[in-house]
Amino acid sequence: MSATTPRPVAAFGRAARRVGIPAGRSARIGFWSVVASHTITDVYPLFFATLVLALRQDLALTSVQVGTIYAATSILSGFPQGFFAWASDRFDTRLCAPLGLFLSAVCTSLIGFADSFEQLLVLISIGQLGSGMYHPIAAALAGQVGGSVVRTGRAMAVSLFFAAGVIGGVVSPLISTRMTAHWGMQSLVLLMIPGVITAAVLVFVLRGLNHRHADHARIVSTLSPAEARRRWAAVGLLFGGNVMRFIVNSGLVIMFPIWAAARIPGDIPAATALNANLLFAMQIGMGVFAIGVGRAIPAGREKPAMVTLSIVGAVFTAFVGFAGDHLGLWAIYLAAALSSLGFAAVLPMTIGLSQRLLPSRTGLASSLMMGVAWSVGALAPAIASLFMGGVALNEASSLPPDRIAAAFVGFAGLLLVAGLLGAAIPSRLLREVAVHS
Repeated sequence: MSATTPRPVAAFGRAARRVGIPAGRSARIGFWSVVASHTITDVYPLFFATLVLALRQDLALTSVQVGTIYAATSILSGFPQGFFAWASDRFDTRLCAPLGLFLSAVCTSLIGFADSFEQLLVLISIGQLGSGMYHPIAAALAGQVGGSVVRTGRAMAVSLFFAAGVIGGVVSPLISTRMTAHWGMQSLVLLMIPGVITAAVLVFVLRGLNHRHADHARIVSTLSPAEARRRWAAVGLLFGGNVMRFIVNSGLVIMFPIWAAARIPGDIPAATALNANLLFAMQIGMGVFAIGVGRAIPAGREKPAMVTLSIVGAVFTAFVGFAGDHLGLWAIYLAAALSSLGFAAVLPMTIGLSQRLLPSRTGLASSLMMGVAWSVGALAPAIASLFMGGVALNEASSLPPDRIAAAFVGFAGLLLVAGLLGAAIPSRLLREVAVHS
């Protein structure tokens, strides 16, 4: 093969493992510690969504107050990520990962002690800000360090990181609802212990590891202005698609308790348990499909997968309301799990791809694909209300089933938009940057 002959895409992942990615015992310990910490970290953010019906009743929360907390959850866990990512890249530090986990664990575990809307809002806001601090640098570390630890390279490493967070999301509603049912919501304070311990471990194991591509300065210096613009444009399209995906993800989290309360009117504990089961089914699908896609899709071939998965996920998202109303619980659980094909299965792909497109800005790239895009999920409550005819969310459970089902169809349409944005990314560019896997 001549020097000018392009290498097959299948070889890119193997080649990337020889391009300056850290290896050795410290890398293995660091990578798997970050993966494990993501499971712990993602236990905390779902407490409010899981317990919203009980909190609404205990604190007499209004629809506006519930919407405010949902918005704060998206905004504070998302938009500040850009700043924390910039600071981590600028000062070459990994401190935001353990510090963010510490804040999230401590503040979110205290929500059972809140006796007013204001106190609840402060605790959740600081907890979500901590989650936002943690995620961009942790994702960048998972991609960069994991490239030498995981045999199939960056794509699979990011998928494992993502799936670990999903496990935390799966465990969260199961633990929080059962602890609350047996010992009251104040018992959640015990859950801060694993978070604090894990944060302390991260402080030590992340020292000496780099979250940026080891050869990032040389790579960036060789790019022409036109090539740099082309890469940023592709990142912009990936960002737009992820905005749609996170709105859908947040929208389903909002719609599940509405559907549950409509199915079991007047029984808050039963509706809360049903909501937790729906979240559990969706989270299971998210974890399984994230790992499956990360393993199956080689670097450089992401575009067809992004488009196809967006379409398939849209079909099942639209099917959720119909399945629950006409086919029984097994059908809505299955549809909830399969809907994640449109967002969770695609997200790790976009994170790894954005890191390859911006090798010297892996923290910023990760924050754009995750937190900043997620923060636009603050629009999900308003969009859900719009899809149901403008009704207040705390009154939506009294709507006819077809009005509630229409919201699931509306969110499915957003996944189709995400697929169209993915289709606009140049395939050639994806093949060119695959060497940085």
